[in-house]
Amino acid sequence: MAYGLFIIVMLLIYWRPFGIPLWVTSTLGAGVAYLLGIVSARDVWFVWGMVWDSTLVLVGLIVLSLAMERIGFFAYLAHKIILFAGEKGGGKCLFKPNNLDSMQDLLQIPCKASKLFVFLVLFGAFLASFLANDGAILILTPLMFALFPNKNKGFFASLILFLLFMGFISDFASNLFVFSNLTNILTASVFGISFVDFVWFMALPQLFAILSSLLIFWVVLGRKLPKTLLMTSSFKTDSISPFGIFFCFLLLILLPIFATFGAHFRIPLSIFVGICAILAVSYGIKIQKIQPFVLLKNSPFSVVVFSVGLFVVVFGLKNAGLLEFMRIGIVEISAFGEQVRLLYVGFLSALGSSLINNLPMVMLGDLALKDAFDLPLVFAHLLGCNIGAKLTPIGSLATLLWLVSLKRYGVKIPLFEFFKLSFIFSVVVLFCAILGLILSVSLAKVFLEY
Repeated sequence: MAYGLFIIVMLLIYWRPFGIPLWVTSTLGAGVAYLLGIVSARDVWFVWGMVWDSTLVLVGLIVLSLAMERIGFFAYLAHKIILFAGEKGGGKCLFKPNNLDSMQDLLQIPCKASKLFVFLVLFGAFLASFLANDGAILILTPLMFALFPNKNKGFFASLILFLLFMGFISDFASNLFVFSNLTNILTASVFGISFVDFVWFMALPQLFAILSSLLIFWVVLGRKLPKTLLMTSSFKTDSISPFGIFFCFLLLILLPIFATFGAHFRIPLSIFVGICAILAVSYGIKIQKIQPFVLLKNSPFSVVVFSVGLFVVVFGLKNAGLLEFMRIGIVEISAFGEQVRLLYVGFLSALGSSLINNLPMVMLGDLALKDAFDLPLVFAHLLGCNIGAKLTPIGSLATLLWLVSLKRYGVKIPLFEFFKLSFIFSVVVLFCAILGLILSVSLAKVFLEY
């Protein structure tokens, strides 16, 4: 019965008859699972006990990222990237300033496509690391539309390519910190992984993921870009003060410090993320750039409800014996050596994440690995959930947020095109990231006597 309900829920999520919102489908599925006795009230409480901190962290990061966007911080960073990637002396001011305080209204700068591509991917990786994959995609999608405002066919094609780059890098680069992905938060909590240990094991996989992303993106899509792009920046020098820039950088610096401090004293990460979000919103209100109710209204919290409902539905599979099947597979593959085992767990988690979403999959994998605790396997599982989730549109919340944003701008990515690119990108990047993990484990054995 649990498997039948799960299949029906997933079919409705993919099909979306009558345009039913995803959160409605998952919530109704969770309700039916409870009414049929597939999950009990105790199971629902257990699931909430596992995911409450990560869920609140997601809410805090969504609010923080939207607040920093309203303050003007990301427009400032993007403007600096365009200036750095642009050809010197090539800028052109299209409109004269309206007043003496504003130095420019609209600036067009010719940029080398290859150079701009590298810096925007690195910028996306920076946002994914500090504001999680979900926060990054909320910033990157509207930013791409701001950078590519022209509607001619050639420029629109470039916009689509950069949207794809940003959509994929938001998940591929969400491995470095505990708070870079909800899957990281959930897993670190279940296994008690410290912030420092997490960074140690994930630094090389993160580096390998970013470098392989740059390479595979450019080989497959990047060469379709024209050699030079005329980029548009509407950033005004008076749109954010020097203190505002310093304040936003300070919040991003405090996040990993707070995470390290909180992990040592076992303080929930959601408290520190919530504090940073409140500070950002308060500053935005003070400078009259944020209306709190409008900010909350525009926040896509429905994806949070969707994930919690799906957690409950998938937990029914655990009650139906799925965990035992997963444990048997992990034990049987152990005979083939550590490297093969890491690749097996990573790609198995990728497949599961692409089918049922990476948050329920990371929960199932964590429960399957909890008894026979093996830290390298846990990180391979995480890499599969973070990177492999891009195989399908429902694999991660960041992808769902990305598709919602694209729909709001009237852009639709053909499903076949998405599947084709996601398979190529995800498989290559995941393989390279696991190679980085294998190297990290080897270094840990030498330097940490792991």
